[in-house]
Amino acid sequence: MLRNFVTGKFSVVSDVDTKITANTDDAQQVLGLDQVSGKNVALHCHPQNLIKWAVELDGLASSVLLVPFDACGAFSKRAEEKLDLDVVLTDGMTSTGHWTTKVSGFRADSGSQEATSSLGRRKTQWLLITSGTTGTPKVVAHTLESLTRTTAKSGAGSQLTWGLLYDPARFAGFQVVLQAMMSNAKLVVPSPDLDFEKKIDFLVANGCDALSATPSLWRKILMAKAARQLHLKQVTLGGEIADQRILNSLAKQYPSAAVTHIFASTEAGVGFSVKDKKAGFPLSWLDSGARGVEMRISDQGTLCLKNTHLNQNYLGGGSIASTDGWIDTGDLVEVDGDRVLFKGRLNGAINIGGNKVIPEDVEARILEVPGVFQVAVRSKSSSIAGALVEALVVPDPELDNPSGLVKSVKQHCKQVLPSFKVPAFVRLVDELPVGSAGKIKR
Repeated sequence: MLRNFVTGKFSVVSDVDTKITANTDDAQQVLGLDQVSGKNVALHCHPQNLIKWAVELDGLASSVLLVPFDACGAFSKRAEEKLDLDVVLTDGMTSTGHWTTKVSGFRADSGSQEATSSLGRRKTQWLLITSGTTGTPKVVAHTLESLTRTTAKSGAGSQLTWGLLYDPARFAGFQVVLQAMMSNAKLVVPSPDLDFEKKIDFLVANGCDALSATPSLWRKILMAKAARQLHLKQVTLGGEIADQRILNSLAKQYPSAAVTHIFASTEAGVGFSVKDKKAGFPLSWLDSGARGVEMRISDQGTLCLKNTHLNQNYLGGGSIASTDGWIDTGDLVEVDGDRVLFKGRLNGAINIGGNKVIPEDVEARILEVPGVFQVAVRSKSSSIAGALVEALVVPDPELDNPSGLVKSVKQHCKQVLPSFKVPAFVRLVDELPVGSAGKIKR
């Protein structure tokens, strides 16, 4: 149970007071621990309360759905269609009027110690919804064991101060929470509605020295004014392709930090991690595997994993693994020398006149152009061609005159890419559209 890992060393620092407001329009009453025992619960509240309440509910509730802070009516409708929820617990700091399930406040300390200890303990199911970046979101049921299989539970990790830029209701965010909790570290949680620059300022002010983010978020962090004031000991990447350029940039900016690229998903859990500061992973892992996870490349060129520790499943039908235990991640990979490199999502391809264009493949070539700091390639609808390739380019902040960058990008792409992959549109932007999970929105 989570409470077994919580000691006085684990603490959560937030920039707001998260006292529960019981008299909200949404909350019907304030429940105690005994009233949620054995129930199917949804947590829709401020991140700090979500973390605090998760500790109390593990082993007590039958299942707990983690609801993103900014969840809308479409989310609640999808969740209520798939799940038999008994109650939505809130703190009055989120909009919960779109739930048809009973909404209540919650006080984890509202029951006596004697009553709490006599409630009995069970294996709680942790329910997370996939990001849905390339398909219909699904509900995945985890156990605490599947969520913490690779989490360090002691040692030097207790000396770290983790920063949380992800929503803890998402898989990547909950992983950071569990890592801090189980290593008895400090966790710094800026409010989700803070301006991004102020979030980084808050991390700096509270001594954050360990941080996890997608490559897209890391590029945004590196552009923040306070980035150089972060004295990081641990840099973790996940959620997107960690190319050599971003790995080199992070190693240069934070020379004392360990740099870890994690391959994980809501469905598969944590598959493996790479710590050699090189893109992709060693080719030898296709034969040897890594930490109990076998790997192979499918006929379609996608990475498949066979996790001997897998015990999570989809709710509402559908199997995560095939009958022989393999999970097709949908991530395209290719062998390059002694490395296996990620190329992009198979179902994220753009169809251009019958030809498939992998956005990440085009992005990698555009990043070769001097003066390009960040790029996102996506489909742009066309009444004549159906779809065309569009590139959104963020110029390097140190570039004196970015006006000629559009021409340079187009010329380079024509030289190194087949004509159907060459972007028809190249636009300079101040920043890329990034979703709540920290991934580029295409």
